[in-house]
Amino acid sequence: MHYSKDKSTYILSFEQGEEVIATITEFCKKEDIKNAHFSGIGAVRDLSCGYYALEEKKYYFTSYEELVEVASLTGNVMLKEGAPFVHAHGVFTNTRNEAFGGHIQEMQVGVALEIVLTVFDDELERLHNEKTGLYHISCEARF
Repeated sequence: MHYSKDKSTYILSFEQGEEVIATITEFCKKEDIKNAHFSGIGAVRDLSCGYYALEEKKYYFTSYEELVEVASLTGNVMLKEGAPFVHAHGVFTNTRNEAFGGHIQEMQVGVALEIVLTVFDDELERLHNEKTGLYHISCEARF
C-alpha cells in the first residue's frame, strides 16, 4: 500500500493482492491512528461479507472468490481493547451488475482499491454491549 497525507486525511492506494482489513489495521497501528472514518472504491476478490443475527448474537458470512466492483465502502477505526479495530461495510457488484453487500470480514484487492481515511482527534473506544453482544462506540454525550 502507498499513501499520502494532508493534515488529518490520508489517501491510501492499495496494491493487487493486499488483504484490506489487516492492512488498514496495521497502518493505523504504525501511524498511531486511534479513531478514524474511511470510504473507498475499487475492485476486490476473495471477499467475505455478511450480516449479524441479533437473536443468535452471531455473524453469518458468504464468500465470493470472483472479482467484484466496490460500489461503496465505508467504515471506521475505533479502539477496541486498546488497539485500533476496523469495522467496515460495503456494497459490491458482480459481472451482471447485481448488487450485494454487508459487514466485511475480509477481502483482497483484485485490481486496485483507493481509500480516503480521515483521522479524529478524540480517543473513543468500543465497549461490549450485553444487549446486542457487540462492541459499540462509547460516546460521553447523550441526545
